[in-house]
Formats: sequence, C-alpha cells, structure tokens
Amino acid sequence: MTSRERTVAALTGQPYDRIPVNLLMSDYAARVIGVTVGEYQQSAKLMARGQIAAWEKYGMDLVNTGPGLTGIAEAMGSRLAFTDNTAHVSDFVIKDLADLDRLRIPDPERDGRLPLFLEAADIVLREIGDGVPVSLTTSGPFTVACNLRGTEFFLRDLRKNPEFVHRLLRLTTESVIAFARAAVGVGVRIGLAEPTASGTLISPRLFREIALPYLKEVVTAVGALAGANPSLHVCGNSSRIWEDMADSGASVLSLDDEVDLARASAAVGERVALLGNIRPTSVMVLGTPDDVRANVRECLAKGAANPKGYILGMGCALPINSPEENIHALMAAAREYGRWPIDPERLAASVC
Repeated sequence: MTSRERTVAALTGQPYDRIPVNLLMSDYAARVIGVTVGEYQQSAKLMARGQIAAWEKYGMDLVNTGPGLTGIAEAMGSRLAFTDNTAHVSDFVIKDLADLDRLRIPDPERDGRLPLFLEAADIVLREIGDGVPVSLTTSGPFTVACNLRGTEFFLRDLRKNPEFVHRLLRLTTESVIAFARAAVGVGVRIGLAEPTASGTLISPRLFREIALPYLKEVVTAVGALAGANPSLHVCGNSSRIWEDMADSGASVLSLDDEVDLARASAAVGERVALLGNIRPTSVMVLGTPDDVRANVRECLAKGAANPKGYILGMGCALPINSPEENIHALMAAAREYGRWPIDPERLAASVC
C-alpha cells in the first residue's frame, strides 16, 4: 500500500498492510541531507530535498514542510534566531499593547518565510505526493499570539488585559486561516499545533473560554477549504482537555508522550482518531533500538484498537539528535507488530 492508502485505511476501519507512522519529522530532515537547521529553514529547495530524502530513507507516512510554531508570527514581525536547532523567537513584535494596532494579517505569498514553506510543499507534492500525504503544520491562534507577545506576557494579559487578548486572537485566527487558504491552494493538508494552550500552562477553564473558540473557528474554516478537518497537537499534559480538543472538530488528536494513550482512547476514542506517542527524548534519543521496539509495542497495545482509528507517531517532534538506528528500529517494529489485524498477544512483551 502507499502511505496515502495506508493512512486512509487506518482512519476508516479498513485493513492495512501495517500501521501508518508519522514521525513528526521537521528539522531532523536537515541532518539527512547534511546541512544545518538554519540553512534548511531558510531555503525552500533544501526543505523539499530534506523531506524527500528522509521519506526515501525511512518511509514515514506523512511529509511536512512547516511553517511550524513560529512561521506565522515571524511573517507578522517577530524576529527569529536561526541556529543549528529549531528556530526560536528572539524578539517579540508586541512589546506594548499599542503595538497590536500596527499589525496586519500576513500575505502567505509575500511575507516572512511563508512563501518558502508553500514552495517547498509544492515541490514535495509534485515529486512524491502521489504516494504520501503532504502537510503544512502551523501553530494555532493561541500559540501565534504567544509568539507575537511573548508567552509570559500573554499569559499575564489573560488576566490583566482580556480585551487586548481577544483582539490579538481575532487577528491571529484570521492570519492562520489566511495561511491555510494558501496551503490548500497548493494542494496540501493542514495540521495545527497549540503547545502553549497546554494544560501544563493554562487551566482547562481558560482553554475552553479563551483558546477553544478561536481554535474551533480555524478548524471549521480549514474543513470548509480542504474538505477535511485538520489534525491537532497539544504538548504536555492534555488529559483534562481531551473532551475539549475533540470538541474543536479536529480529525486527529496528536498526543504528547506525557499522557496515556489507553486513557485517551477510553475518553474520546469514539469521537476522534489518535496519534502518538513514542517518547522523543528518553526513547528516541537516549534509548536503544530494543527500547524503541518496546515503546512501539506499548503504543500499539494502548492505541491500535481506538474506535476512530490510530496512527503510530511521536509524542512530539522527532529530536534532531535521534540516532539513525532508532528511527529504523521504529519503522521495523511498525512493520513487525503493526500488521493488520494487530494481535494483542504479540504485543504482550511490552515492558511499559
């Protein structure tokens, strides 16, 4: 089966050759082609070449070219630092509340590096898109706002300046939708990430009252544009907002390794597909291939029977210093233990 066929089968209750695997591979692709992450992040051709090379080498079932957590905020004026690691905001554009009045919805065809991500996606889609789904993952409205204002200041604003918060979230919501419209125009799917709306940082009440309404708006808009709703990743401990995440309308919930897949499946598995949640650091970076195989068995045992479907994947992005042998071990274990129909007895050796 192609990656596209395999993924559709897993999400519609149909037989597949093996469980689909999403490595959440972004900047790791720079390592595959031997360039720095900074070089990779500033070249559409390098991003496309890296993702294609990584797919050819490892055979994951989704290819993603960004713009990640910072792309939209950068296009709106925040400055990034490019090192040999994931780009981070070095200067937030909103220092005073009045700075919001100067901002506008970015043009995905002209502003920041957004055109590079679209170009990279177009190259990947033309070269390998017949067989593998191609995606652009962007931060949701809440996380874009944090990357414009600074997370610490924005979290304070939730209490001190609620009117400002909603004005900013209105702008970021429309900005995410504008980028999604351009991405769908290229022909790729959309993924959303809201790491700063995590239960680790804000309460379930604040998620429901502040983050969720705007997130729902984006999901609905993307669904109307693309004919399919986007996936949603929330970092950290999201257990208290699983129902709310499902309420967003997201097609797949991508779960951090901090939470338990079996509990998530019991809570929302009748409503939404799940993706996760191999441990990025303790297993993929610091573990051995045997540790990887054990973690794959654990995830399959807890997630594979999810009523709305399951994709084996990382608990967060694949770290750029993950040993090559561990990635090969993950894919080999998916082929060995993830064949349809998945046999629970073959997974019983899980040590976790």
